[in-house]
Amino acid sequence: MRWTVLSGVAAWLAAAGLLVACADGTGPQNERRVAMAPISFNEIAGWADDKHAEALVSFRRSCPKLTSGPDTKIATDGGFKTITPAEWKKICDSAAVVKGNDDRAARTFFEDNFRPLVVQVPGRFTGYFEPDMRGSKAPSRLFTVPVYRRPTDLTDKPYYTRAEIEQGVLKGKGLEIAYVQDPVALFEVQVRGSVRIQLVEGGSMNLGFDGSNNRPYTTIGNVLIEMGVFQTKEQATWPAIRDWLKRNPAQARDVMRKNERYIFFRDTRTQGAVGAEGVQLTPQRSMAIDTAFTPYGTPIWIDTARPVARKPGATEPYRRLVIAQDAGAAIQGPARGDIFFGNGAQAADWAGRMNSSGRAIVLIPNKG
Repeated sequence: MRWTVLSGVAAWLAAAGLLVACADGTGPQNERRVAMAPISFNEIAGWADDKHAEALVSFRRSCPKLTSGPDTKIATDGGFKTITPAEWKKICDSAAVVKGNDDRAARTFFEDNFRPLVVQVPGRFTGYFEPDMRGSKAPSRLFTVPVYRRPTDLTDKPYYTRAEIEQGVLKGKGLEIAYVQDPVALFEVQVRGSVRIQLVEGGSMNLGFDGSNNRPYTTIGNVLIEMGVFQTKEQATWPAIRDWLKRNPAQARDVMRKNERYIFFRDTRTQGAVGAEGVQLTPQRSMAIDTAFTPYGTPIWIDTARPVARKPGATEPYRRLVIAQDAGAAIQGPARGDIFFGNGAQAADWAGRMNSSGRAIVLIPNKG
C-alpha cells in the first residue's frame, strides 16, 4: 500500500492528517538507535492464545521476496542488524514444512527462529481496508473519472500535480486503466492504495499501487480544520470528512487538490489487495510499517485495542502476530503500525475508527 499502497496505498487518520497507508517504503534512510528490550515469549500477554498458523500463512507470502531480494536491515537492541537472503532462506525453509492449520507447530516455528524485542516507545496503531467500487473499462455518462496506470515517463522527479492530472494533462495517452463515478471515492482509494473495482461489463479487477507523482502529501483533515469545518483531529474522522466532501462537491475538489500527491495503479491480477512489498495482504495479519526501522517480512506482535463493531466509542483488546508487508509515507517510527483489515463493511468500520495506543514487540530473526 497502503503509499501503499496502498499508504498507502489507510484509514481515517490518513485523511485526518496522521497517516498515509499507501506510500512505498524502500528501506532504512538512516540508522537511528532504537530503544528496545528483550522479552521472553512467555511474558507476552496473549501469545499462547493466538492463531499462529494464520500469521504463518502471511509470513510465507513474504518468503519469495525475502529469499531473492537484497540484504535487509532491522533495528535491534544492539543497533541495526543485517539479514541476508541466505539467512532468510533457512527461516523460510523451516516455515515451509509446518502444516497449514497447526497453530502449535506455527507457534514453535516463530519461537525457534526469532527472538522478541519490546520497542521502548509508545505505539500507535490505525487501520485500513480494501474498498469496493463500481467502474467500467470505458468512459460513459456515468463513469467519467479516470483511474490512471503509471506513465512511462514517470521518474523519481516531481511530476504533474493532482490538479493538473485531474484537469486532463494525461488524457489521451492510453493510461486509463478504468473509469469510476465518484472522485471522492477515488481520492480515498488513493490514500489506501488498493481497490477492487466491480466492472459493469462483468467481473472485477484488483488495482494496487504503482507509483506516485512525487509531489508533497498534504492531509486534507488538517485543511478542513484550518477552514473551521472541524475543531479537532478527533472530530475529523474519515466518515465525517467523506460526508463533508460529498455534501460540498464544489469545495471538495479544491480541498482534495490541496494534496498534490497523485497515485497511479496497476492491475495486480490477484484476488486481494497487494502491499508495498509486492505480496498479497492477509486481513488482520498484514501491517504497514516504517521500513526505516523494520524490513518487510518481519513478524511483529501488537498489543493494542480495536473498535467494537456497531458500538461507537467502545474498544476491545487486540493482541496478535502480524507481518510487515506494506508501508506508508506518514507511518513513521519503530512502533507505528497500520493494520490491513481486508474488505467489506466490517473491515471499513474497523479501519475508519481504529486509532489506538499500544506496544509493538518485534521478532528479530535468529542467525545461524
